[in-house]
Amino acid sequence: LDANGLAQLGRTSARFGIPRFGQERSLANEAARQRFRESATDEEGSRLPKYDDESDVGLLRALEQLRQPLCFDQLAGRGFRPQEHPASVTCATYEGWSTAVSGHVMRGGRHFVGFEVKKERDELLPYINLGVVRTVSLTDGIDVKADWRGEVNPVIVPSRYTPAVAEKLRSQRSSKWGESSVHCCSYYCDSGRCLWTDWDNEKGSFDWRGQERLSGSGTVGLLLDLDEGTLSVFKNGRRLGTMKDGLGGEYCWFVAVASPCTTSISRGRAPN
Repeated sequence: LDANGLAQLGRTSARFGIPRFGQERSLANEAARQRFRESATDEEGSRLPKYDDESDVGLLRALEQLRQPLCFDQLAGRGFRPQEHPASVTCATYEGWSTAVSGHVMRGGRHFVGFEVKKERDELLPYINLGVVRTVSLTDGIDVKADWRGEVNPVIVPSRYTPAVAEKLRSQRSSKWGESSVHCCSYYCDSGRCLWTDWDNEKGSFDWRGQERLSGSGTVGLLLDLDEGTLSVFKNGRRLGTMKDGLGGEYCWFVAVASPCTTSISRGRAPN
C-alpha cells in the first residue's frame, strides 16, 4: 500500500488506525515508518526532516511526492494561456505580471531545479522572475484586480502600495516558515539581479558576485540549499554563484512573468 492506502486503512479500521496498548504507533503508521526507512535514500532523508506533529504516513506521502515530476499547481494572473502540460506555462502578453507556483514543498536538504525559458523572440525583454516563495495561496481571499491591481508577483509586494496583499500573505505564516525573513527570493532574468522580500518592511534588489542576465532563450538552474540557507544560480549548465543567503523554512519554486515566453520546470541535479 502507498501512503494514501495506509491512511485509508487507518481511517476505516480501528485495528490498523489506533495504537494498541503499549505501542507507540498504529499498525498503519508502523508500516509507513518501515517503508520510509527501507526505501528512502540518504539524500531523500536529508530533504525530509520529520516534523514533531507529523505522522509516519504523512512523511511517507511527502517521500512519494518528492519522487514525482515537478509541475505548476497554482496559477495566478491574467497573462497565461491554458496549460498544455502541467510542467510549463506560456505568457502571451505584456499586460502585467502573472505567477505560477509548484506545489512541491521543500523543507530541508538540497534541491535543484531547471527552468527552461523559451522566448517568442530573442529581442523581447525578459521580464521574468525565477525563484522560491513561501507555501502560500496567492489568491485565497486576495483579489487579482482589487488587491494585486492586476500585477501578481510575490517578490514585488511592497506593503506601502499593496498593503492588503502583504498582510494577507503574512497572515498565512506557520511555524514551518522558521525564523528566516526571506519569504520570497528570485533571479530576475532581465538584469540578473537578486530580488527578495519579507512582505513587510524589508526587501532588496541587488547585484551579486557572478551575476549574469539571461538575454535570450536558455535554462536557469537554481540550487536551494536549506542546510546552508543559500540560493545559487546556474545559467545553461554553468554555475554563476551564490545569489542569496539567510534562507530557511519551507519554500516552493515559482516563476513570475510579464513578457511573452514559455517557461518549463524540471527536477534535476546541480552540475559539477
